[in-house]
Amino acid sequence: MSEHYRYRKDKTHLSSTFRLPIDDYHYLRIYIWNNLEGMSANVLPGGDPKWESGEYLGCFLGMNCTKIDDQVYLPKFFGEIHLVLNKFGVGLVAHEMTHFMFYWAEAQLEIDSPLDDEDCCLIVGNMNKKFWNAFYRRFQLVDGVWER
Repeated sequence: MSEHYRYRKDKTHLSSTFRLPIDDYHYLRIYIWNNLEGMSANVLPGGDPKWESGEYLGCFLGMNCTKIDDQVYLPKFFGEIHLVLNKFGVGLVAHEMTHFMFYWAEAQLEIDSPLDDEDCCLIVGNMNKKFWNAFYRRFQLVDGVWER
């Protein structure tokens, strides 16, 4: 589990949260915070000076796989992406999805199911599509600002 993961969330500044399916079983939890304060309060700094200075406006946190008797199991809840409303666009979402994809591809190697480059591209493309469809269902652009 990421050293930044906080189990209990303070939802005071939470604008929206939703599940983003990876496949028929695994998923990411997406958190969209109203402000940087809300996101920062819900992600542990983990000794990262950039995090502590407030330079990040988004992050991906991956969960650990479980190993039992030489068998590796991927967690159903595979990770979280945290974003700050009106501080992200397609570039930051693609950036955090890339972090997810690297973590997912590494996990597939652990379970002896390597992905080729086309597999990775299809997964990331589908995840981006699912993210933006879910986002647009929850938010609308009003005078240049995203609102619920």
